[in-house]
Amino acid sequence: MKFSIFFSFLLISILSFLTGSVLSQSIYSKDYFKKDYLFMKSVNTEGKDTIKNLTGRSKVKKINIGGIFLAPYMGFSIPMGVFGDQSNAGFVYGFKAELAYNKLYPFVFGFIYENQKNPGNPQFTTSNSLTGFETKFTSLGGGVDILLNKFIRSNFTSAIFSAEVKYSKITRVISSNFEIPEGLPGDESILNYSAGLGVTIYIFDITAKYTFAKNLQNLSFNLKFHFPVVKF
Repeated sequence: MKFSIFFSFLLISILSFLTGSVLSQSIYSKDYFKKDYLFMKSVNTEGKDTIKNLTGRSKVKKINIGGIFLAPYMGFSIPMGVFGDQSNAGFVYGFKAELAYNKLYPFVFGFIYENQKNPGNPQFTTSNSLTGFETKFTSLGGGVDILLNKFIRSNFTSAIFSAEVKYSKITRVISSNFEIPEGLPGDESILNYSAGLGVTIYIFDITAKYTFAKNLQNLSFNLKFHFPVVKF
């Protein structure tokens, strides 16, 4: 019962948010963060000429608009290279706390927490007499999204280039009915780098990202949701 009430409240909140100004433009658009400033500028324009005649300068006050967003995401990752020989595609999820500010436009900075799990490749587990092999990533880091709507014009979407740096703790869960053979990869900690491209549509991002991480390179596809937490 409590879950039904919470789900209904969440659904109503999302629908209310969607029917607002977000539906008229991308949440990442420059106008979304500058609309208040542009409104104030247009209001003050009426007296601008008089002010200039008296003082020789405009007294229109610039207003900096921005916000903090919480962006949960989920998707799947496809191991590449050596990692692909050991593991199959797996699930990835996490969230990003983002800072968008019109003075920083077209850059959006964020803090990232991410989890990823990739099950073992059947051929790899069979050849090593394993009953189970799983690679888990727990990652913390930061990233920047660069909005490309200055160069790629669209009324409903914005193209994005993203770059991330994360510190990842790698845990491998290995099980076997026999003695576990030597030479299998164990737990480790690595610094990895990611680069990707995507589009934002209203509060949604669809992105493809390639992660460079020693022998753990992978390609991931993610769906991200943006929810405003603070606007300033």
